[in-house]
Amino acid sequence: MTVTVEALRTSLASPVASRPFSATARVRASQALAVDALTVAVRDAAGAIVDFPGAIATTLTTTAKTFGTESRACPAGTYTYWVAYLAGGVWTNLTPVKSFTVAADPVTFEQTFDGAQGGGPNTGLSRPVWFNDPCWRQACTGSIAEYRMDHARLDGQGHLVLTADKAVTPGAMCGDVACRYAAARLTMLDWEGDDGLPSWSQAGGHLEVRMQAPVGKGLWPAFWAVGGNAATVEWPLSGEIDVVETRGQEPALVEQHVHGGDPYRQWGDSTPLPAGQSIAGWHTYAVDWDASATGSIKWSVDGVVTRTLTAAAAGTMWGQSFRHAHTLILNLAVGGAGDWVGDPDAGTVFPAKLVVDHVRVYQKPLA
Repeated sequence: MTVTVEALRTSLASPVASRPFSATARVRASQALAVDALTVAVRDAAGAIVDFPGAIATTLTTTAKTFGTESRACPAGTYTYWVAYLAGGVWTNLTPVKSFTVAADPVTFEQTFDGAQGGGPNTGLSRPVWFNDPCWRQACTGSIAEYRMDHARLDGQGHLVLTADKAVTPGAMCGDVACRYAAARLTMLDWEGDDGLPSWSQAGGHLEVRMQAPVGKGLWPAFWAVGGNAATVEWPLSGEIDVVETRGQEPALVEQHVHGGDPYRQWGDSTPLPAGQSIAGWHTYAVDWDASATGSIKWSVDGVVTRTLTAAAAGTMWGQSFRHAHTLILNLAVGGAGDWVGDPDAGTVFPAKLVVDHVRVYQKPLA
């Protein structure tokens, strides 16, 4: 009986700490062999077991079987890994034995929203980073929600919750119509205290959010990056990268777009979630942005790349809008964008909540 590993690799060529990744192997046997567990074993430099999760029971045959593990994150260091199987109560380790090195975590901004229930979005930070966006007064994007900082609060369980409800300040106007809802739009552009200058910005890198989005017509949460030069360069030339938008009436879809350039261009489309999944579940949405002259923007959902825009495909818009530093916005809008989102209907339940587990930015793209 011979068991052969034809291929073995990790999903990231250059793993970094705190970034989950997985492994894939292709295995065959010289004759049918039922195994109680097939796994990719991992040991750190001290020999401690840190195997990839997701071992399976299967039957190996003369036809090679491709086996994929579940994801895990590893601290910085060097690791060895190989395929192993359990049969008849005995573990057998196979060759080849390979190695990977996990680089130190190049995080440039991170919030995990730890803190007491009721704390604001700047809880735990050394200085305020998030500010209220006053654009609701001009009905930005057509939203009919008044944006208030008191509608973004920690839940005491490691999450930031942005809430949309009907507790509108009496007399609040969304442009030329009365606001019908209150919600939260957090921006790193301090429009009210510092003339729109960013509290944090960066050109390129890996931008991600892990969140649960609300379902219901008219609910429009988003995590996005906009030009840090927005105080002096008007949108869309300042640039906009929509890491993720969701529309409550389309719970199986996420939106991935960019806007920029002069003349204005937009690029992107809807992306379906895997069958049976919904925006109401936990998902990690990310963008890997190489801001070089020949770079790209890659969108991903739960670590799977879903869409790529190259500098070449973007044309002149790339140099105009996506080579300079951007900053972040996290919001829950209600209504707006014409029929694309629309206003809530009788089936939309309030209060509605956008629950955010973390926001994290790395210095360089990870994909």
